[in-house]
Amino acid sequence: MEAPLEKARLAAAGYAPAPEASALIYGLIGMALWSVGMWGAGQFYDMPLIPHLSLVVAGSLIAFPVGIWLRKTRKRRHVAACRAELLRLGGGLRS
Repeated sequence: MEAPLEKARLAAAGYAPAPEASALIYGLIGMALWSVGMWGAGQFYDMPLIPHLSLVVAGSLIAFPVGIWLRKTRKRRHVAACRAELLRLGGGLRS
């Protein structure tokens, strides 16, 4: 028989999965997505990005903490879902 905590984690993973990567990776992915988005917008509007490099860098530096915030939010939702599932399964909250 599985421990109630493990059952709660498995049940919660269905609707609030835990983040698998570190905060650093989330931040770097945020920066990469911003950069690719800016490149795509530049290509769409036929605008060179080199003269606007400060905008790309500033946006990337803003996107880094946004990625970290996203990981923190996902982790918080997963922990809340685990607690809710543990209560639903009758395991109670244990320290």
